[in-house]
Amino acid sequence: MKTDERILHFFAEHEGEYLSGETLAKNLDISRAAVWKVIKKLTEQGHTIDSQHHVGYRYQSGKVLSVPMIRQLAHSDWQIKLFDVIDSTNTYAKEALTRGDITKPTMIIANQQIGGRGRLGRTFVSPADTGLYISFALPLPVGTSVVPGLLTTGTAVAVSRAIKKTIGIELDFKWVNDLLFKNRKVGGILTEAVMDFESQQVSAIVVGIGLNLQQPQNLDATLTNKVGGMVEHLTVSRNVIVATLFDEFVKLYAEYTDGSFLMAYRQRNIVINQTVTVKYGKELVTGIAKAIDEQGQLLVDTGDVIRTINSGEVLKVQLPNNSYHG
Repeated sequence: MKTDERILHFFAEHEGEYLSGETLAKNLDISRAAVWKVIKKLTEQGHTIDSQHHVGYRYQSGKVLSVPMIRQLAHSDWQIKLFDVIDSTNTYAKEALTRGDITKPTMIIANQQIGGRGRLGRTFVSPADTGLYISFALPLPVGTSVVPGLLTTGTAVAVSRAIKKTIGIELDFKWVNDLLFKNRKVGGILTEAVMDFESQQVSAIVVGIGLNLQQPQNLDATLTNKVGGMVEHLTVSRNVIVATLFDEFVKLYAEYTDGSFLMAYRQRNIVINQTVTVKYGKELVTGIAKAIDEQGQLLVDTGDVIRTINSGEVLKVQLPNNSYHG
């Protein structure tokens, strides 16, 4: 890791604190002169670093998401677009792809969504500063095949790996797109296709990720027992979380079709061997969730037949304590 990357990581680990040149030099095993040179370089690159005589340096990100910080911490050269407030990152991505404004893989991030969307037209509550709202806009070369079940389930694993590395907690999954912590939903994934009008072929994919790092405030009463946050007080910079998730997703996207992540997805999926009710199109399918197959599809034993569910939503799952998680 380069010295400037190491300093940014150290700032991220001590968010909001002033760090003396001596502290930086000692922890990074470089001279104070080298610290000064790197700080100057980072400032020239667009980073905002406050310098106080006899006090030290403070990276001025606070709760603010920073493209320079994310770019420095991540290892991908994909494009990044950042918004403080947006209607929906997925909506923006789809419209930009349709117009041809996005022609290369791009990560779109928002601090707040005022029209965040979940599956089946639901609203995804997306307040400022306490969550992460990200969409990956992925143009497809002609003839590229997409396996939606694997892309969604693989994304769930990529997110969980990033959260484990940065926050230190283990997420569970509810097929196909819910991210859970302590049996409460703390995130979701929305995968959508963009169609080419002339060819009627899928020309791009948008993978949206919404995460409640902290508990959203002022939730509807019907959601307070179902929706949660990952931590009460966030001590890790969101820029670090975004950069880590960015790297995990890029790695996943390059190889998701081989399904190598499926064992991890199955192991932490709460539906396996439980009684579930699945909304599948206009149909409700109830039975025992037996397995998740090699395409990321859910196999449900209704008692009469094994149904293969390639899309839909688990509305209810009967947990071992005989309660339902919906």
